[in-house]
Amino acid sequence: MSDANDWEWVRVLAQGRVYDEDRTPVNRLAWAAVALAASHGAERNGVRRARAVADRFALRARVVRSLGAWAVDPDVLVTDVLGESDLPERYRKSVARAVESVVPWVRDEALRERAGRWVEGRA
Repeated sequence: MSDANDWEWVRVLAQGRVYDEDRTPVNRLAWAAVALAASHGAERNGVRRARAVADRFALRARVVRSLGAWAVDPDVLVTDVLGESDLPERYRKSVARAVESVVPWVRDEALRERAGRWVEGRA
């Protein structure tokens, strides 16, 4: 792949397959891995880091919502979101909207409460 546009094209294509409810869960999870890898490739080739990170968080949240915690650990996702301090506010808001419905899935009570407060502060 030669530039960010190539990587973005692959990411969008793969992400569309993740969202295709007619595909098996395992197939959708495999496409999620492709989309996440393409997002990293796009970031290395010029896509703004903030946008790429926000896209990855949103995709991981979507996988939790549609496939369940077996596919993406909600505790790990929320920990990663809370640990990301470099996102501009506009991206934090979009990430908060994406992970809001994942927060109830978080098993660790203290982490769940912290994540809930973080989401509320961005809404």
